[in-house]
Amino acid sequence: MSEYVLEMQNIVKRFPGVLAVDHGQLTLRPGEVHCLVGENGAGKSTLMKVLAGAIPMDSGEIRLSGEPVAITSPHQAQQLGISMIYQEFNLSPFLSVAENIFLGREPRLGKTPFIDWSKMYRDARELLGRVRTDLDVRKPVNECSVAQQQIVEIAKALSFSSKVIVMDEPSATLTDHELKALFDLIRGLKKDGIGMIYISHRLEEIFEIGDRVTVMRDGQYIGTHDVSDMRREDIIHMMVGRELKDELPKEHFERGEEVLRVEHMSIGGSFQDISFSLHKGELMGLTGLVGAGRTEVARAIFGADKIEAGQLFLNGVPITVTSPQDAIRQGIGLLTEDRKNQGLVLGMTVRENTTLANLKDLVKFLFVDRGRERQVTLKYVDELRIKTPTIEQTAQNLSGGNQQKLVLAKWLFTDCRVLIFDEPTRGIDVGAKVEIYKLMNELVRNGVCILMISSELPEVLGMCDRILVMHEGHLAGELPRAEADQERIMRLATGETLAKV
Repeated sequence: MSEYVLEMQNIVKRFPGVLAVDHGQLTLRPGEVHCLVGENGAGKSTLMKVLAGAIPMDSGEIRLSGEPVAITSPHQAQQLGISMIYQEFNLSPFLSVAENIFLGREPRLGKTPFIDWSKMYRDARELLGRVRTDLDVRKPVNECSVAQQQIVEIAKALSFSSKVIVMDEPSATLTDHELKALFDLIRGLKKDGIGMIYISHRLEEIFEIGDRVTVMRDGQYIGTHDVSDMRREDIIHMMVGRELKDELPKEHFERGEEVLRVEHMSIGGSFQDISFSLHKGELMGLTGLVGAGRTEVARAIFGADKIEAGQLFLNGVPITVTSPQDAIRQGIGLLTEDRKNQGLVLGMTVRENTTLANLKDLVKFLFVDRGRERQVTLKYVDELRIKTPTIEQTAQNLSGGNQQKLVLAKWLFTDCRVLIFDEPTRGIDVGAKVEIYKLMNELVRNGVCILMISSELPEVLGMCDRILVMHEGHLAGELPRAEADQERIMRLATGETLAKV
């Protein structure tokens, strides 16, 4: 009998113009956490979608416990004991926890078509007990936190008696406390003999939870090693095929005149009395715990939410911003945290997304100048190194890092003087992160002011000239780069005063 619960050998998957997976391979033992890493576009998610039956492979072989299987649909994969938990959860928001766990498989009262609600709730509680939570099984999923929704997905996977569970970027939107709970849950599943494939761009998680790691690059299998035999630098080198001299390539520029000033800005229930200024030549950070009001501040400056009190100034002149259109006209752009739902129109092409925010500059005699539109798009694709087979490729088919670059291209075409980056590197690999950081440096060098919102303290400390820290809707303090460290930031973020810091 095979030592592996899962073997994937020589998997090939092509899309029009792209060889997404080129002889990919992966093995998984029972009770093992096997980490799968690589840059955006390396083929990780495609390989896992083949395993989950979401897309067919062109060639290759999949074996479960030594026996070859042909997986042609997600339903068949689930019946074989393979479950995949996607980064965007596959849950029905207005149904209860129990209904989501057993959706389409609800227990019936005898041979009647009626649902046996008592049994469904009882079985759901039993499954949730296996993952050590007492979540209310009658609670609608849209009232659950992200971490609770993830638990529902895991319970759903267990309801299929899964032997293999794939987790695609499970930590992307979790707090540190929720992440610790997830790791405890994973360790419990390991003890039950369940094999897990864990996809993450956070390399520190690999050393925390992983047993083995497989690296992919440009759709190809690079290698598999025991995590205990690897260093962070080794994994990065395998991922990018080169040494990354500096993962946080901060450049320093002379601080110039004030560009944006926020005075006593408030929105009831979100944040109160926020004041700060942003100068030419600087990249300023805004951080704090989840729910502190960081994103709400960005949305208010951009006009997505109505400011109830306070004033904005641009180059010393008071401005009124009541809508995103106002902000764009004033030269303010926002790269949203949720790039897929708010930053891009996924069904539109690279070309259409690039010019979407500034079509008026392409209109000639009431019609869009398609020739110039193509020139503009090709310029930004080249400058930002956006990997796409054609500018007519839809945005949804780009990797996460290239989607982020596409959002940036859209704002660069508007010639913004102030750019707000909300979690700019969430869900993208270390190589793409470095490229985004270098692009930020280039923007600041060219006179653009950047306000970067981030939950990753190493990123904030490594890239920002000044750091603003929020706590429960208030500005808790400001730290210059030279005086900032993780402890000081966290003390401010948890409500300690500057005097104590």
